Amino acid sequence: MPGRHLRKILLVCSLLAAPFVGAQTKTLLYDHVHMSVPDPQAAAQWYFDNIGGEFVDGRTDRLLFGTTRIMWLRGEDRTPSAGGVIDHLGFSFPDLAATVGQAEAAGATLENPIRDIPGLFKLAFLVDPWGVRLELIEDIQHLGFHHIHLRSPDPAASLEWYHSTFGGVRTNLRGRLDGILYPGNVWILVSRGDTFPSRGAAIDHIGWRAPETESTVADLMSKQLELTSQPRKMNLPNGEIEFFYVAGPDEARVELVHRAADMR
Repeated sequence: MPGRHLRKILLVCSLLAAPFVGAQTKTLLYDHVHMSVPDPQAAAQWYFDNIGGEFVDGRTDRLLFGTTRIMWLRGEDRTPSAGGVIDHLGFSFPDLAATVGQAEAAGATLENPIRDIPGLFKLAFLVDPWGVRLELIEDIQHLGFHHIHLRSPDPAASLEWYHSTFGGVRTNLRGRLDGILYPGNVWILVSRGDTFPSRGAAIDHIGWRAPETESTVADLMSKQLELTSQPRKMNLPNGEIEFFYVAGPDEARVELVHRAADMR
């Protein structure tokens, strides 16, 4: 069994590193999720205490999980994420029961008891104190930040948009869930259902890493994507970033970020 898992990991890594034959889409590193809360520092501290991660960028409103940032913006009266185009976020732990118990004691609302799904893993759904739906799982092969679960009336079309726009490996999670695996070890999964826009919701937007701004903008424009903001720069304690937004499927807000080479 360990050999089988190792071969699978090596295969995925080789696919992520290799160019797509007959395709023009370059695979981008998954970069971040941005949530909206009244007190970003308090939310970041809650996640640090109960979910994990490490503070990054010299800021107290963002955490790093592997290569993915989870960040918080200041916002009031946000719609809970459940049922939205960005429905929930998934995190994996070696001891699910302990993590669920700790998060619930710290103010999260448990939607259902822990379930063991045959062929997948143990899981439980919670809602954090600010309305973000979380799926906590026990996937020993993939700990930490695990996935983003979207909703769409047409999941196949949504997955195709992300795949044709940002690349990634189009495959199945445990042979059960159709999705895309991105460098940074982050899954994008999509369930069928009516939805609402991410702007104004507790999960405001999702984001990929732009290797270079000008060429990335040109590539996206050639695909007839709608830029909803022009590139602009921001100075952080550990370096300068440049970012812009595009309109995603089902009114998902999507950000592209160019970071200095020495920024994690």
